Amino acid sequence: MNKTEIINKLNEYNFDKNEYIILSTASLVLQGIKDKANDIDLAVSPKLYKEITSTYKGTYKETNVYTFDKFDAGLNYFDSEKTIIHNLPMQTISAVLKLKQKLNREKDITDINLINNYIRTQNPLVLAYLGDAIYELYVRLYLLNKGISKVNDLQQESIKYVSAKAQSQFLDTMLNENFLTPKEINLVKRARNHKSHSSKSADIITYKRATGLEALIGYLKLTNNYQRIDEIMNKILN
Repeated sequence: MNKTEIINKLNEYNFDKNEYIILSTASLVLQGIKDKANDIDLAVSPKLYKEITSTYKGTYKETNVYTFDKFDAGLNYFDSEKTIIHNLPMQTISAVLKLKQKLNREKDITDINLINNYIRTQNPLVLAYLGDAIYELYVRLYLLNKGISKVNDLQQESIKYVSAKAQSQFLDTMLNENFLTPKEINLVKRARNHKSHSSKSADIITYKRATGLEALIGYLKLTNNYQRIDEIMNKILN
């Protein structure tokens, strides 16, 4: 099933979007990392599970997993990190990666390599370009919520957060407090060490540290890990 077929099948059944999450391979297809999935794995709430098993003819694949039409609906992983794409709730890329690392079957190892390759091939400076936009949006919303209403005041206040010097200091604080995971630190270092042009407003070391922070935010956005973006930005802004 390709992306269009998955979307059409879900629209056909029109399940309550608050009661399920699209898992695993189908999620990767919808996020453009794989081309096709054999079926659609769903993590469903007890309410929807009861509705499905009593309404649609199928078989029990295993305990708490019911197979019907193109679906495998189960009660596990309903608490997974999720994102909304194509107006559908699905596992984030990072959540799919964790799930496949846990299952670690042969087909999962193939997908793990595919996901890691997808992430690795993203240019750190492209990640930083994306992260810069996400970072500044958080800062602007934060300042507006503080009640600052004049543009000049907003611009002056934002410098405390969006300048390379400020971003470098925030990164140093998080590193010193062991706030970042080893994987996040590796990504920051990869972006920091990537060849880039210097900035007129900051020395090269400060600029590269700021780029590392922005690349991390960009990576988290690319993997739809909004919960972690919230945690990092709350740490910075509060």
